[in-house]
Amino acid sequence: MSASLAGKQILVTRPSGQAKGLIDALQACGANVLHRPALAIHGLNPPNSALTPRVDWLVLASPNAVTHGLAALQAARVSPRRIAAVGPGTARAAVQAGLDVDIAPSHGGGADDLLVEPDFQPQANERVVVMAGRGGRRRLQNCLRERGVDVVNMPVYARLPAADRLDVPADWQAQALDITVVTSVDGLRALLGMADASTLAWLDRSRLVTVSQRVAKAAMEAGFASPVVAAGASDQALVRAVIDALE
Repeated sequence: MSASLAGKQILVTRPSGQAKGLIDALQACGANVLHRPALAIHGLNPPNSALTPRVDWLVLASPNAVTHGLAALQAARVSPRRIAAVGPGTARAAVQAGLDVDIAPSHGGGADDLLVEPDFQPQANERVVVMAGRGGRRRLQNCLRERGVDVVNMPVYARLPAADRLDVPADWQAQALDITVVTSVDGLRALLGMADASTLAWLDRSRLVTVSQRVAKAAMEAGFASPVVAAGASDQALVRAVIDALE
């Protein structure tokens, strides 16, 4: 598989600091990769009042939640009874940060994947703190509240457009773009908002690879034809999806 992507032009839009593994894997397969982050991740200072001494469940909604929420957890000296992560990537980030993760889906990565885990069953009146990004989806929180669970949403980071405009080198825009990799709806919106008319046309002619049906639906509404959804958010799953998209 080392030359499966030889000569292919691929745009990666993951934030700075979160794209190296994917870029290296694509380049190892022979791809030409342009990295243009669509989003910049900014840590927030959440109120410690969300972290009361009693936390039955701590849910980590993304690797960014681990990175930017760990300090708040340590400052409040809270030891959650159980910790859940929404996917394997988030679980790996939590373990690397020294947290003991009790439950995480083995594939995928999102609220729906965690909600169907048999062992993730917060009970009515139990307290669940969800560390997530500001303005993100509330599906997990809403589903738990419907069960009578005491849910506290704790935004620990914000996602903002990484730049005012999408800077694409002239030699890249002179060639067809084969694949655009976008891993969130916010990232897609930011990417399109940064692009001028000619760059939008260049993007639209590429095949979009993403990590969920939700992002794929938003991409189709934005004009991308037949987005490909990877089996997960890992670098390996995305590379496999890129290869499948080009085959």
